Amino acid sequence: MRIQDTALSRNNYVNVGKDGTFLAGNDPLFNSTPQEIDQLFKELKDKNQTKIVFYFHGGLVPANDGMDTAKRIVRYVNKDTDAHPICFIWETGLSKTVAHNLDIAGKSEFFKKLMVKVIKVAGKKLGIEAVDNIGNSKGVETMKESEINSELNKEEPFGNYQVNVQSKSASVIDAETVSSDAELKARILPEIEAELEEEIESDEEFKRVAAEEKSEEESGLINPEYTGAEVADGKGIISSAKLIAASVKITYNVIKRHIQKTDHDFYPTVIEEILREIYVSNIGNWLWGSMKKKAAAMWKPSDFMGDYQNWHVGSYVIKKLEEYQKETGKPLTIDLVGHSAGSIVICELFKKLKADKSDLKFRNIMFFAPACRCDLFDEAILSSPERFSSFRIFTMKDELEKQDQLVKHLYPRSLLYLISGILEEERDAHILGLQRHITGNKPYIGDMFTRIKTFLADEGKIVYSKSDDTALGGFKTGSLSHGGFDDDKETTLDSMVHIINH
Repeated sequence: MRIQDTALSRNNYVNVGKDGTFLAGNDPLFNSTPQEIDQLFKELKDKNQTKIVFYFHGGLVPANDGMDTAKRIVRYVNKDTDAHPICFIWETGLSKTVAHNLDIAGKSEFFKKLMVKVIKVAGKKLGIEAVDNIGNSKGVETMKESEINSELNKEEPFGNYQVNVQSKSASVIDAETVSSDAELKARILPEIEAELEEEIESDEEFKRVAAEEKSEEESGLINPEYTGAEVADGKGIISSAKLIAASVKITYNVIKRHIQKTDHDFYPTVIEEILREIYVSNIGNWLWGSMKKKAAAMWKPSDFMGDYQNWHVGSYVIKKLEEYQKETGKPLTIDLVGHSAGSIVICELFKKLKADKSDLKFRNIMFFAPACRCDLFDEAILSSPERFSSFRIFTMKDELEKQDQLVKHLYPRSLLYLISGILEEERDAHILGLQRHITGNKPYIGDMFTRIKTFLADEGKIVYSKSDDTALGGFKTGSLSHGGFDDDKETTLDSMVHIINH
C-alpha cells in the first residue's frame, strides 16, 4: 500500500540513477541533482545540524516502494529524534522480476516432471521420507510418481521430512567418508547416471514434454546449453541426451550438498539446483549482479567536471559531507542504517572511505536482515573497526527464516535463502543475515567465520526476531518476514529510534 502523505522533501532523499550516477530517469520525482544535494547541506548548516542518519533501503524494490520506505523512515526519525534523515533511493525492481520468472518456471510442465525425477532419484539415495500430519512416514524410494506429485501440491512440499539412515544407498554412505569432489563423484555419479538414464529413456511422456516447443517466456529463461542446437529460433527444445545430462548434474549436486551439510533442506535444494542448472542466469541472477554493481558504482571517484549526470551520486554526497564536517570544525554524528541489500551499499561505502583514506567516522551501524555476503562484511566492516563506534544486526532466527515463504508451493524459503541458493554465483553463498552462516558451526568454520562469530559475540551486536516482551529499548524486533523490518508498527523501527537517541 502506498503511503498517502505529502511529497518527501528533497532535503530528505537522494535518488541514485543508472550505474550509480545522477543520470535522469523518466520520472522527475525520483531524479536528484548536485544542486539539490548542495541545498540539502545548506539546510543542515542553517540549522546547525550535526546529527545525520543515512538510510539505505533494500535493492530489490521499484522506485515507488523505495520512496514509500523513505517517507516512513523520515517520519520516524523526524518525530522522535533530533537527527536529520537522508534516504538513498536506488531502485532495481528485482523482486518483481524474480517472482515473475519463478512463476513461469513453476507452471512449466517440463519443470514439474524434471522435479519429480530428481526427487525420485535423489530422495531414494538420501533416504528421504515424507512425514504426514499424524507422524506416518513414507520413503521416497517406495513412492509412485503420482504420490510425489501429491506431495508437490502441498503448500510446502516435503516440509516435514526425515532421513532414514537405514534407507540411504551404500554409495551415499560411502561418499560421506570422503572429502574431495573427485572421490565424491567416483562413488555416487555412476549410479545416478545409470538410474536417471533408465528413468528418462523409459518415460516417453517426459521426453515429449522436454522436446516440445516451450512458451516464449519459458524459452527465454532456459539455459541455451540445453536447447537443441538444431533449433535456430531457440524455442526451448531439449534432446534426451541433454535432458539426462542436466538431470544427472542436478541430482548429483542435491546429494552432494546434503552430504556436505550445505543443503537448504531437501525440497528447496532440489528447486535451487534445477533453477541453477536449467534456468541458470535468467531467473534474476543478472539483475542481482547488476544491483550489487550499482551498490559499488555509486561510490566511484568522480572529478565532478562536465555533465553532472555522469557524476557518481554517493561520491558527491560524501564530498559534501566531508566539506560540511570540515566547516563545522568538529566530527559529525552520523548513523548508518541498511535493510537487506542496503547493507551491501554500506559495505561498499566503507571500502571507498578506506581507499580514499577519509577521516569520516560513524557512530552507529544498523543492519536489518542484511543481504551482504559474509566475505564482503569481513573485508569492508570488520577490517575498519576504528571507523564506527557501535554495530547491531536485526534479523530472523533460522526457523523463522524458513517459514518466510517467498513463493508458496515452489520456493518455501525466504529471500535471503533465495539469494544464497540461487542468485549468488556459488551454492549456499554465505549471507550475513542468515543465522546458519554466522554461528561458527560446521560446515561454516575457518578464519572468516571465526572473526564474524567473535565480533557478533559481544553483547548487543545481534538481535534475533522475534524478541520477547522483556527486551530493552534498542533490542526489540518482531518481524516475521524479510521485508517486514522497516514496516510501520514493527518494533525494529522503534529500536532504530532508540539507538539514534542514545
